[in-house]
Amino acid sequence: MAASVRVVDEHFGASAPVRRSACELRLASERVTPREIIRRRVESEVEDVNRAKAAHLEGHARTRSFLISLEAGSPEARLNGVLSSKHKPKLCDVEHEAQRALDAFQNRSFIMLFDDRQIDDADQEVTLTPNSEIVFVYLTPLRGG
Repeated sequence: MAASVRVVDEHFGASAPVRRSACELRLASERVTPREIIRRRVESEVEDVNRAKAAHLEGHARTRSFLISLEAGSPEARLNGVLSSKHKPKLCDVEHEAQRALDAFQNRSFIMLFDDRQIDDADQEVTLTPNSEIVFVYLTPLRGG
């Protein structure tokens, strides 16, 4: 049975904690591990970033004049042509980013709260309810401590 869960980010700063809604995740089952939650969140964020990069590139391509012939090697093609593959923005890799996020979780760069209960093990199964909330609390290393 499919389930969805609300994900919230929390940062603690000099003035006051900042809490903001991050996303809504749709999961295949109501029994899920933090590893799967982190992976699904990373997939969602990478998809958003890659979509924004592609839209930027598409916007650049649309601003060219389609009235001028862009013959390969012409000055116009060099100045205003479609970006070559070496100039296209590099898209984020889901596998790499998911592994970085899992490493950060295991190294305690952030903690995960599931229904106000801290989760320490990435493979610990939790059961989602309609009111479940997952909070990512980002930790800031202290200087000299």
